Amino acid sequence: MTPEQLVSCVDFRYITDVVTKDEATEILQQQQSTKLKREKFVCENGYPAYTTSTAWLGYSDETLREKCRKALSEGWTRFKMKIGANLEDDKRRATIMREEIGWQNALMMDCNQRWDVPDAISWMKELAQFKPLWIEEPTSPDDILGHATIAKALNPLGIGVATGEMCQNRVIFKQMLQAGSLQFLQIDSCRVGSVNELIAILLMAKKFDSKDRLFFLFRLFIFI
Repeated sequence: MTPEQLVSCVDFRYITDVVTKDEATEILQQQQSTKLKREKFVCENGYPAYTTSTAWLGYSDETLREKCRKALSEGWTRFKMKIGANLEDDKRRATIMREEIGWQNALMMDCNQRWDVPDAISWMKELAQFKPLWIEEPTSPDDILGHATIAKALNPLGIGVATGEMCQNRVIFKQMLQAGSLQFLQIDSCRVGSVNELIAILLMAKKFDSKDRLFFLFRLFIFI
């Protein structure tokens, strides 16, 4: 599809204060020169992904090590660990993760909405030594300003905030982007309900330069 055809699929109501139809068309036109190169890369290398299967809560230390080694042997370079039940346990498990995957590979953390805002900040400051790329869903997914407060506190430490899988539409994503609530935008491609809505969200993410990450059934939308 041409940029004009893609833009014609988007309902710009409620988001023109962030991106207009003309701006969206320009964004897509600017990407045309590298489109074939990017398509070729994805077809030859696949879409970059991470694994969570190595580090669920409840794994023994030995199981954690075994799963990290297995994932490395399979070529994984991005690892996500579940955290938030016990800080000292998280420190021990993160130490094991870094011992196994090294510092050259990416480590992300996910607490599944466990914390209040102050707890999220203090907990992640304790884990900053392990250089996580992001903390995912650090608090209620509905708390736009709470996420912004967390991001403001953690970004100087090199930790981004990742969220979005519970967001239902482009308006909520617009507000999160405007408030600086996230650096890694994780769309649940099914929850937002349509390819049209997905395109609108991706265009806004591009405008804000968020590191958009598709979450859940991303293969259905990989070429978007």
